[in-house]
Amino acid sequence: MSQAVAPTSSPPRVLSIDVEDYFQIESAFAAIGRDNWHAWEPRVERNVELLLSLFHRFKRRGTFFCLGYVAQKHPQVIRRIAEAGHEIASHGSMHDRLHRLTPATFRDDLLASKHLLEDQCQRPVIGYRAPTFSVTPQTAWAVDVLVESGFAYDASIFPVRHPLYGVPSAPDRPFMAQGRPGGATILEIPPLTWRIAGRNLPVAGGGYFRLLPLWFMRRGLAQATRQNRPAVLYFHPWEFDPAMPRMPLSRTGKLRTYTGLAKAENRLARIMATPGRWVRIVDALDEFRAIALQSPPFVLADAASSTPHVPPSAG
Repeated sequence: MSQAVAPTSSPPRVLSIDVEDYFQIESAFAAIGRDNWHAWEPRVERNVELLLSLFHRFKRRGTFFCLGYVAQKHPQVIRRIAEAGHEIASHGSMHDRLHRLTPATFRDDLLASKHLLEDQCQRPVIGYRAPTFSVTPQTAWAVDVLVESGFAYDASIFPVRHPLYGVPSAPDRPFMAQGRPGGATILEIPPLTWRIAGRNLPVAGGGYFRLLPLWFMRRGLAQATRQNRPAVLYFHPWEFDPAMPRMPLSRTGKLRTYTGLAKAENRLARIMATPGRWVRIVDALDEFRAIALQSPPFVLADAASSTPHVPPSAG
């Protein structure tokens, strides 16, 4: 379970990976569909190996949110990640946004991935990240299901505005999330944002990492350090694979998916080389929880009509 980490002058930083293959991304949902996944060349093993080599080169350990489908089709990938000393967490089973699920089908999806990953890595799986950060006010019921299913933390609420996800009124640091007033609470660990001009800019990874200049992420990291708040970054294995097959995506989907692939590996290496207290989420869980308990629970169901959270310092 978690290892207590005493607070220091350097707040924790996390490198997290959402382990999925390129044809499972949300942009490909309509164009390909689950029934056609088998027709596309799997490249997740190759891409995870590249990431593991980077982690080894810079002596970093991270948290890997693994898709149950990948664990089922490529169990050797999960074993390699665990053997390298990284934390195994859940990314669900079939990469469905929670808006396409019900509490019952979400529970089935969640527990299937949890049990499969635990069997493969032989350790408890206590963390979860929803596909496309899809824990929102509309899917607030997910909090109760996560707690009932034995998860200790969630990393699915992004405090930004986005057409598909985001809860801009959510805190920009660890907090206790509550789906509904009086409901269960879970430790929430949001991705890094950079607050500027009264808005939270998404600078934690993904398409933003490839589309925006690298100094956006560096500014976010620097602000988080000044404010003594954790910084959680996220990446996907396919983002480091310029040779992956091209899919029949929309124009916007192609822009978001294929831009910056060739330079992503070098960019990640530069971020990994940045000094800091880089940890797995599980290693700093007690520290994250101590931060979260400084404020009342954030009620997700009420967030649609609430005003954006303003941090103590603009930094």
